[in-house]
Amino acid sequence: MKKFNFIFVGILMLICTMFLSSCNWFKKSEKPDEPQGGYDRETLKAEFLAEANKVVVNDATVVFQDASGKASVTVAKNPSNVVNLYASFTTLWYEAGGTVSGLIGGASSVSLYEEQIGRDITNDPGVSVLATSSSGSKWSTETIIASNPGLIICSTAMSGYATIGDPAETVGIPVIAVSYDDFSDYLKWFKVFCNLSGHPELWETVALDALDEVIDILMQIPLENNPLIFSMFSGSTSLQANLSGTVVGAIAKQLRATNIADSWQNTDSASRLPINLEYVFAADPELILVQCHEEDDKVTALVDELYGENPIWNNLSAVKNGKVYYLPKTLFHNKPNKKFAEAYRIMAQILYPEIELSE
Repeated sequence: MKKFNFIFVGILMLICTMFLSSCNWFKKSEKPDEPQGGYDRETLKAEFLAEANKVVVNDATVVFQDASGKASVTVAKNPSNVVNLYASFTTLWYEAGGTVSGLIGGASSVSLYEEQIGRDITNDPGVSVLATSSSGSKWSTETIIASNPGLIICSTAMSGYATIGDPAETVGIPVIAVSYDDFSDYLKWFKVFCNLSGHPELWETVALDALDEVIDILMQIPLENNPLIFSMFSGSTSLQANLSGTVVGAIAKQLRATNIADSWQNTDSASRLPINLEYVFAADPELILVQCHEEDDKVTALVDELYGENPIWNNLSAVKNGKVYYLPKTLFHNKPNKKFAEAYRIMAQILYPEIELSE
């Protein structure tokens, strides 16, 4: 009998050891890029500027790689009649010293112009509204080309570049295809835009100032007791899990949070995945961050409609403890541009309420 007990205890200890080892492996695998020490300021700066440093500024041109798939694009400085067909990129173009002759109108775009530029630029003299949607499928390429642009800036999202790229380039109009997902992208495109617009001095006073502010925040983030989070993206009728390839996911990762969805199977290298609440419950994140596509009240209503009666959702620790946070649309869905530091600060305060960030 004693022998049996020893064998039983031995087996039990082996099982416990294997279980703990697997738990430790999972925890390690959650943070494959976790630095061994604190952040180094110069290393952070170099990482954020890696793509911007590839932009070549000559006397008369700017050379860079855009999102069109071409090896490089060369655009002459000070282009006339700039047409910008994506509202967030229009606000960045203005922030970098430029103006446009043609743009996207519509309520959401106008709201963004008012918020980031300070006025409804669709009413500015010499500015034409060429479409009321960022969706290329709703554009008239004839109308856009007839406006005689000297440069077209568009997005690869929503079929923008796919719609206007070939027709414009066929008639000799240069096109910049922009893909912009995180703070590093902001820095790259700001450098391109401020040098094209004829205001290279803004690189130091706007972009690099924003970089210093972001690094100041990251340098204050603790190395231990970092939170386990789950981030959701709210569309108009559905929810998806944000991975670290999204704006929200990237900021959270740089703030040393572990996003549970990063460990989910992702065969298509997507930036967002369908939500499996069983997976969420198994990981039981401490906080849930909701990226709002619309105003907070509409997103809250959507989450309640989809999950309000779901016992799995209601038994999540984050839900029970009131730690579901709805992130401001203006900073976490729209491109925050020079306000990136504000976005980092807000999320840092959510993730680490116990620390007081210095200004």
